[in-house]
Amino acid sequence: MNKFSKMTMKAAVVIQILALTLAACAGAGVSADNAAAPMICRATGDAAHPYEEVSAANDISPVPVNGCPASAVTIVNGKITICHATNSATNPYNEIAVSVKGLDGHGVHTGDIIPAPEGGCPKSLGATGNGMTKICHATDDAANPYEEMTVNSADLNDHNGHPNDIIPALANGCPASLAAVSNGKVTICHATSSATHPYNEITVSVNGLNGHSKHEGDIFPAPEGGCPASPVVINSNDKITICHATGSKKNPYNEITVSVNGLNGHDKHQGDIIPAPAGGCPTK
Repeated sequence: MNKFSKMTMKAAVVIQILALTLAACAGAGVSADNAAAPMICRATGDAAHPYEEVSAANDISPVPVNGCPASAVTIVNGKITICHATNSATNPYNEIAVSVKGLDGHGVHTGDIIPAPEGGCPKSLGATGNGMTKICHATDDAANPYEEMTVNSADLNDHNGHPNDIIPALANGCPASLAAVSNGKVTICHATSSATHPYNEITVSVNGLNGHSKHEGDIFPAPEGGCPASPVVINSNDKITICHATGSKKNPYNEITVSVNGLNGHDKHQGDIIPAPAGGCPTK
């Protein structure tokens, strides 16, 4: 056998060994991308079936300080999108992509939101300081349309899937009537410093309210009849006085005090006067 034939045989043997090795890896659940997404044996806690073979592609390690996400994380090229908390009141979060492995150190940042909500990062800071955020969670109860609750960043993404949830909660509490959310936006009355034009009717993102959740004097949501033409006097309990139309000719209005947030549903009453005139409600 000549030298060339011997080299050819050796090459064939090497190729066969490589083929067998790859086949063995495939049988063990290792793909060509095994460096990025290896298979692992995960403990189940079940004595009868103590381990399950799963892909580590979607694992988040180490566990973020606020716990594991409550919904599946979208991983692109080994990275996930998070909201990194800044020290800026006007721009409280930066939306950034970080490695899912180690989270580039962001797993220990208590103010960060992991992963970023589907609707984008909040435009105002709603965290309580312990990685927790106060939100207004929409209920199915017409009498109490919102429940103010505190959630951690891991659960926040679930609430972003609720179209009527308000994240973060308003500074002066949750609305007393359900806000109409359209394409992730709501209409509010933004208080100005003008006596002749006290409010601007604007549409803002329900996610963060473009910072208006902390504006004293803003009316959320805007009444169906439009924003008031005169300044509303809001008392220390965040309530305003209105004239509620009764339908009675003898006593056409009742003067009542309601929450400025949602106006207790009176924003949808066409005959109501919001706010009540300085001299009191009309008698005719």
